[in-house]
Amino acid sequence: MKRRDFILLTLSGLLLGHEAWGMTAEPERPDAALLADELEKYPRCVICNMDRRKFHHARHLLHYADGLVQGSCSVHCAAECMLRERRRGFIAIHAPDFAAALDPRPLVEATTATYLIGSDLRGVMTPVSKVSFARREAALAAKQIYGGELAGFAAAVRASMEEMANGVSRRYENDRERLLRKARAVPA
Repeated sequence: MKRRDFILLTLSGLLLGHEAWGMTAEPERPDAALLADELEKYPRCVICNMDRRKFHHARHLLHYADGLVQGSCSVHCAAECMLRERRRGFIAIHAPDFAAALDPRPLVEATTATYLIGSDLRGVMTPVSKVSFARREAALAAKQIYGGELAGFAAAVRASMEEMANGVSRRYENDRERLLRKARAVPA
């Protein structure tokens, strides 16, 4: 083999990734004990790479129909996971019980949780906080102190998606305005 051909073959292999050499990534295996040591198994958010242990009070865990499990740092990142992986289907989504005094906070089924949206509690990955509670009574008590509105998981996801849509629109408008200013500044 000529040296030039060898170099081109090597570079194309690097550009195409390890699949060009016949190697494939190991398939993801289903997790049998989903909630056992979940912070050790899924220490980082799959969307933003934040430490889920640090934000254990806001983390979410998504379990898909094909057995894949993903951890996110917040309902905001969980909503993005749901959007990206929507074709997989869902078995369960778990959210933390903010009222629990344990560290880390225990996870509950997100669809049964009550969310306090827009309170004075600090949000994770969002300017509008969305905090989950296992019991509605605990959420009502927090609402008395911190304000906000009570809602379900669907409303929390909807609010996150709306924030994402607003952010993307704002980014598009800013980029477009910057490009138009550049075009006007260039003499014809």
